[in-house]
Amino acid sequence: MKKTKNLIILLTLVLSFGMTSCEGFLDEDNKVGQTADLVYNTASGAQGLMASCYSFARGWYGKEAGLGLSEMGTDLFYYGYDNKQKSLCSYNITAESLDGNTADNACLDQYWEMFYCAVDVCNTALKYIPENTAISEALKKQYVGEAYFMRAFYYFHMVNLWGAIPYNAETFTSMVTTATKTSEEEIYGNMLSDLDMAIQKLENNKSKADGHADYWAAKALRARTLLYAASWLGATSITSNANYTGKNLYTLAKDEAADIISNGPFSMYNKYSDTWSMANEDYTKNSEAIFGIRYSGDLLTTVNTIPYRYKTDASGVQMSYNGLITRTGYTRGGSAMLLMFVGMWNNGASDLGNDGTKSTNVFVRVLGASTDTIHSKKTGLPVRVSQAYSPYGRGFTRYLPSLYLWKLLDRNRATDQRTEATLLDHYDIASPDLSSNAAKYPNLQDTAIYYCPLDGNSPEGIAKQAWAKNRYRIQFMSGGDIPIYTTNDPATAKPTEAAVATSAVYGDNRYNSYKIGGWCSFPGIKKFLDNVYDPTYPTNDISGRDAFVLRLAEMYLIKAEGELATGGDALGTINALRAKRAISGKDNSISGPVTIDVILDERAIELCGEQQRWFDLKRTHKLIERVDAYNAQGSANIKEFQYYRPIPQAQLDAVTNKGEFLQNTGYN
Repeated sequence: MKKTKNLIILLTLVLSFGMTSCEGFLDEDNKVGQTADLVYNTASGAQGLMASCYSFARGWYGKEAGLGLSEMGTDLFYYGYDNKQKSLCSYNITAESLDGNTADNACLDQYWEMFYCAVDVCNTALKYIPENTAISEALKKQYVGEAYFMRAFYYFHMVNLWGAIPYNAETFTSMVTTATKTSEEEIYGNMLSDLDMAIQKLENNKSKADGHADYWAAKALRARTLLYAASWLGATSITSNANYTGKNLYTLAKDEAADIISNGPFSMYNKYSDTWSMANEDYTKNSEAIFGIRYSGDLLTTVNTIPYRYKTDASGVQMSYNGLITRTGYTRGGSAMLLMFVGMWNNGASDLGNDGTKSTNVFVRVLGASTDTIHSKKTGLPVRVSQAYSPYGRGFTRYLPSLYLWKLLDRNRATDQRTEATLLDHYDIASPDLSSNAAKYPNLQDTAIYYCPLDGNSPEGIAKQAWAKNRYRIQFMSGGDIPIYTTNDPATAKPTEAAVATSAVYGDNRYNSYKIGGWCSFPGIKKFLDNVYDPTYPTNDISGRDAFVLRLAEMYLIKAEGELATGGDALGTINALRAKRAISGKDNSISGPVTIDVILDERAIELCGEQQRWFDLKRTHKLIERVDAYNAQGSANIKEFQYYRPIPQAQLDAVTNKGEFLQNTGYN
């Protein structure tokens, strides 16, 4: 492997004063020849430095690569046809640093670099903000609190990915070529110290209105951190931190969450779907959101992008992060979540058109906002479908719900709002004027594809398929003409990779296409979809939707898990949450006993897709058990050592103390 002399993985050449590429750093305060002392002693320099502390988080939240590492290879999702991280999802990843490859890349090498660069920026803030004489003491105190919060925030992700890693509490101003691992327990102790400091410094900052971390965000992250330490480490206390020695971590997590529920300025929406409405996507205004990652609705702004890499190419030019992390590069940016969970609805097989014949299309790829590219078969007139074209994203087929997740959501359909608000079980046609355009469905009205939660070979399934004849395409959970999964057994089911050649009902081969296999056409997750039309990008490529990181509902789940561990009323807390998610007039409660599996099921219903699931299964030591039971794509390869991700080979190559700084077990 060829290495440039200025490779920056981890500590090598991470310079505290090298922020020219960081979003939010003001050009007028970064003049050549100025020192860090001068730059960071201005009001604008301090403001830019704090903006840089947050900017790296946009490389993880709302991005494909971060989603793959936090949700996939679990019990909730399979990879689809066009997934770019199949090796990761099937537990075939290695330590190889793939850098710019976008065909199949976990991007671990770049996340290692990104997170350590982010930590160094936070350390820079903690060094220079207290010395700043251009801002008020109150603002100085706030900024220091935010920097402590963000440092804990980044280490939270790193320790849960890699376990024991180097811990840096000081900013670096010169090359460091060696690295030493710090134990997970000590890193948790340091994170809790940072969060304690953040809470103390932010005690007078209890409003999220400006999009900065506040007092409540620090308390919520502390609740989550305490729960993780208790469940993963199996620790009753943190011995490396005197403030937590001899204290029950589950009790502390439970009490912290209860305080936020009772005393925080947060409330549940009466309708769960309102939590995810684009009208409430701004986390600072969303009543349930405690902390999130901001994305501007102006997708052309560089505010939405992440910093360039500190690593340079052979010519000394700063490199870009992988496209799976930046999504649209550095000229514009936003959240890519609306692309990740929808199937191939817009260019599927010819039964719904899109076969080159304008008179029969139901869906159409629109290249311009005002282009009329389709005609109504009924009227012969052009139909403008631009604005209605892509309420479902672009059909990337990256991730689809597992059979287990679909069954779990459907089990609660009659009483729980979250099923309807989460599961995208049908796709509508682009315009009512196209209702009779699909020749093979002459009675088609508004629905073009319906995903039915039945066995298509059951009597009920056969009746449903007969009803759908001439009306719409119907695809079944399993069985029938177009099964989505190979079996109805969650332990062995996989997405089908091709549809059957001949229809038992229709007697033709309209379904003989890989594009209608379950790995391409499937029920989606709709809570991240963007229903705001952007004439500049009518294909809904990215979104200005904020990424919610901490929500009020999670505090109920943390409280319940703490109660489960300490003998409290976990069932009562779960049912309090379920009552708020109940369909009006319905009893949405469950009965006991409560186990960790019950809580994991509830977390699946509430939090699926929110970049927590892999960590939840890891910290509860349920990863292998749950993958074996519910994800046949990963069960054949998953091993105990894969509770940790591999340390990137680029980092191992960069350090000089190779005999001391070793790869995580199992990846050698």
